[in-house]
Amino acid sequence: MSKITFKKILNYLSLTLFLFGVISWIPYLVLNIQEPYGMLTFIFNSIGFYCGYLAKNRALALINLTMLFSFIPVMIYVYLTKGYIPM
Repeated sequence: MSKITFKKILNYLSLTLFLFGVISWIPYLVLNIQEPYGMLTFIFNSIGFYCGYLAKNRALALINLTMLFSFIPVMIYVYLTKGYIPM
């Protein structure tokens, strides 16, 4: 029987929170539902970053940090595609 360590739990938790962060953008970008579900990335991915940091897994910490700041490129994309910024 395999031994589950605290580090493995933090790794899986960090990966799960990253996936929740990605999923929270789907209603806004893909389904065009104008609800602020994308704001959940600030909660999910900040906790995921901290879990990746505690697990000493740089890759998980980095992807969660990237998703934490994904709000800015997504808003630029939305404003350019919706015509809010004249070009």
